[in-house]
Amino acid sequence: MSEDGPVPGRAVLLCEALVVPKGRAAECEDAHAWNAHRAAVCDGASRAFASGRWAALLARTFLVTALDGPDPSGAQVLDRWLHESRGLWAEQTAQTAEVPVYIRGALARGSAATFVGVDTRDVSSTRAGTGPLMEYRAFAVGDSCLFHLREGRPTVLFPLDRPDRFDTHPDLVPTRAEVLESLAPVLRITEGACGPDDVLLLMTDALAQWALEAAAESGSTVWTFLEHASRDEFDVRVRELRASRAMKEDDVSLVRCRAVATARAAARTPAQAS
Repeated sequence: MSEDGPVPGRAVLLCEALVVPKGRAAECEDAHAWNAHRAAVCDGASRAFASGRWAALLARTFLVTALDGPDPSGAQVLDRWLHESRGLWAEQTAQTAEVPVYIRGALARGSAATFVGVDTRDVSSTRAGTGPLMEYRAFAVGDSCLFHLREGRPTVLFPLDRPDRFDTHPDLVPTRAEVLESLAPVLRITEGACGPDDVLLLMTDALAQWALEAAAESGSTVWTFLEHASRDEFDVRVRELRASRAMKEDDVSLVRCRAVATARAAARTPAQAS
């Protein structure tokens, strides 16, 4: 095989993000991050203080926190991530004496965000085309979702699989331990495996709810759109859906992830965050 050709035998995630803020980009409360083996999407709670900043911190920290514990499939596997994220938040918000009183009050009440993340493990065969490329564990708190597509159709709808399961009070990851000490009561976990043509779609709630509604009405059309739409097509369609009230007025984020069995792809997949 030539030096410039793909090198089979190592599976990595190749991701791209499509974001349509509801207002100015600087005010977007969604955040996302990925590297070659993990990806995350978070949605800051609208009424919480600096929730976009907390969402971004959660997404970035997920990429680098060790995910282990006595029971790898249990909720405590992410408690270290929660603890480290809260420590970083405390460092970033420590200078409260220099801000107005009303800001100090908001800081004391804390922030919160929903979360969906995926952690993958390379299981690709040394013989190209035999078996899955990656196994994954997906984690979710609240109504940010992961949809696993195979041959253009969903095989996993996680953690919500119907549009009527979305509401205005989703579970949240809070900054304050007094609100929620451990993720055990609210964390959902699922597992799966990706082949070379599979796509993992991580998205915030407005898009996920619309997708499930549209799928019930038009079948696979919505999945084709989410899998293949260009950035411009996605932007235009989301704004049209908001204007027609088919999608609620909210920030929208979509991260598309594909398993790619080439070591060289890793060089094109640096950690991304927003």
